[in-house]
Amino acid sequence: MAEAMTAEQARTFNGISLSNAALVYAAAQARGCDCEPYRDWFTYDRWLAQGFQVKKGEHASAHVPCFTRDILDEDGNVIKKGRPWTSHLFCRCQTKLIEGGDRVDA
Repeated sequence: MAEAMTAEQARTFNGISLSNAALVYAAAQARGCDCEPYRDWFTYDRWLAQGFQVKKGEHASAHVPCFTRDILDEDGNVIKKGRPWTSHLFCRCQTKLIEGGDRVDA
């Protein structure tokens, strides 16, 4: 079983995609909110790790493509092939603080 994500890990990203940020900006405009990519938009699990619950009845507002990279061995041979998937994001307007949550706004 995977170790639970900390709130700090939930707010940290290894890379930033400008094309995904543009998709999220468009979703924010469609919602009529000023939530910003990589600051106010997270997956359900990342919101939980930060002490927030997605409000009942809310649906993901942004759907962004994600890709895992191929995993290579020391000789450069593919051990595991990467795969694409879609990440479903919720903005902060769609969440509520769980008692004891520790959201820190940047």
